[in-house]
Amino acid sequence: GFLSQFGWTVNGATAECVEVTIPAEFDKIFASYNEIQKAQGLDLSKYKKKELTRYTLEVTNYPDYEGKVYANVLIYRGKVVGGDICSADVSGFVHGFEAKGE
Repeated sequence: GFLSQFGWTVNGATAECVEVTIPAEFDKIFASYNEIQKAQGLDLSKYKKKELTRYTLEVTNYPDYEGKVYANVLIYRGKVVGGDICSADVSGFVHGFEAKGE
């Protein structure tokens, strides 16, 4: 799958799929999220007002972290246009698809 190229193993059974609409105007939170996207060569500002599909899967091989970790993958017309790796813990982390420290 897409995520395996970054070294992630995911539990497909936990997959959740929702439709999301990219906002026309980015608030601070969305703008900072898009900075993560830009750092990995993606840019959600091209998809303002578009409806995307977000797949959320549980990452089973995240190193040195005890809690649950999820991969979010944003798809538009069959193409990955954004996403992140994040902890379920609200005070946790969020980063791009690349493993931290690589």
